[in-house]
Amino acid sequence: MRPVFLILIFIGFTTHAQTNIWDENPNDSQIELDSLLTILPYSTGKDKIPLLNRVAEIYWSINPDKTIEYANEALQLSLEFNDKSQEGLALINLCQGYLFNDFYDKALQLGLQSLEIRKEIGNDYDLAFTLRTLGWLYYDIGYFDKALQYHTETLKIHERIDDRQRIAYSYNSIGLIHEHKGDCNLALSFFKKSLELKKEFNNKDRIAETMKNMGICYRKINELDYAKDFLESSLDISNQIKDLQNKVDILNELSIVNLKLGDYKKCYSLLSESRLIMEGLMDNKEWVVENDRILSDYYLAIGDYKEALLNYKKHAEAKSEIFSNNKSEKLTEMRTLYEAERRESEIKLLEQQRNLEAQKRESLLIGSILSVIIAILVIVSLWNNIKKKKAIYDQGNRLSKEKLKTQSLLRENLEHKLEFRMKELTNLALFISQRTSIYKDLTKSLKGLNFTDINQLKKHINSLIKEYTFKFDFNEDIQRFHTNVETLQSEFLFRIKEKYPHLTNKDIQLAVQVKLKLSSKEIANINNISLNSVEIGRHRLRKKLNLNTKDNLVSFLENI
Repeated sequence: MRPVFLILIFIGFTTHAQTNIWDENPNDSQIELDSLLTILPYSTGKDKIPLLNRVAEIYWSINPDKTIEYANEALQLSLEFNDKSQEGLALINLCQGYLFNDFYDKALQLGLQSLEIRKEIGNDYDLAFTLRTLGWLYYDIGYFDKALQYHTETLKIHERIDDRQRIAYSYNSIGLIHEHKGDCNLALSFFKKSLELKKEFNNKDRIAETMKNMGICYRKINELDYAKDFLESSLDISNQIKDLQNKVDILNELSIVNLKLGDYKKCYSLLSESRLIMEGLMDNKEWVVENDRILSDYYLAIGDYKEALLNYKKHAEAKSEIFSNNKSEKLTEMRTLYEAERRESEIKLLEQQRNLEAQKRESLLIGSILSVIIAILVIVSLWNNIKKKKAIYDQGNRLSKEKLKTQSLLRENLEHKLEFRMKELTNLALFISQRTSIYKDLTKSLKGLNFTDINQLKKHINSLIKEYTFKFDFNEDIQRFHTNVETLQSEFLFRIKEKYPHLTNKDIQLAVQVKLKLSSKEIANINNISLNSVEIGRHRLRKKLNLNTKDNLVSFLENI
């Protein structure tokens, strides 16, 4: 039962987003590998796929052939069970296996297949890892612009998911590309950002790696003191974590720095130490070649030309052997393949453009014919519509003229009626004024009665009776006058009340009578008030209407 229990544990680990083997401690990876190889024979079916992929992943740097073996089995099972996620992982494991074995064309093909699947799935972690792997592939074969494109895409994803640790790795990768392109100052800007982030996680091997890269950049731009400081700091960390491979690189780089500084003794000591460590490492040919080259420069600097030539020959022969046996032909094949694919893509693109141009010409011709036909139909339709609309317009025009004539007659009739009523109202006002004047005269007459003569007094009293009868009729006329005013001047009354809501009823009544062009005396007679009261009222009204002394009150009221 124990193996089955372990299988379930490892399935749980491997269903998460892929973790790069380079992010892990080598000792921990070896322990995990031993456990996986123990339980793998007991696993079957779909549950076996993630275990196979994890074993393949751990074998990347240990034994790439094993990576290919286990990844192939994982790929077959993932296809059988239609597991796209594990298929993408198996393909990138195969890509890594072939990349470590320098089969770049095969690695590229598998990496692009993995990229297509992972774009479809949309897992940012897995997608970023595949892009990063393809970036290193192009970096290894010297296509730095293409490598930069993939690593920049990787950085964008890491920034989007706010994975600060992997952002640091991307900065370091982009820095290495700029260094190999010859822009060490730009490379240093990325290395510095990478180092700042890596210090947060205290990942010593990563910190040592970036410090080494910075030291190399400073050495290339002849900032030798900075170069020495960073390389020695990186060496201290590598000694702490016992990273012998990184230590060999650092010792070789430090020997170059000390050689430039003129410390030949230190240079030779570092080269010897590096050489001693190399002898205990597998696959050390490239380090040995570099060590021979630096040793040749050392002997040249101290004037031992025989040893300098001997070491340079060893360097040249070993380098030629490495590249003839391994990378030289494969890099050439890869570049040829890449250029052929690029050329084929360009030809296909040109062919597609020609086809599109032909289709555009055909479409334009057909479109032109259809446009002419449609234009003719539209013109005919518009002509018919114009004829119909003209007939409708002529008929409507006749009806409008007749309607306007009728409305004009009605308006004239209304104007005549209004004029008649206005004259009637004015006449009534004049009539009331006259009768008021008569009433005042009668009052004066009463005051002048002679009470000593009885016969004469009787005559005067009879006369007064008649006058009072007249007075009652007069009050009815005043009432009728005000009623007519309210009717005929209703619109004016509405406007003045709306515009000047602070006016009193007496103010409005006075405004109407002034608008009717009644004199102050006539207004006094109609309202049975003194002439002085009318003048005061007019003055108060002008003030409330904000009129100057030069403004004509009648014209102002007519324009309200």
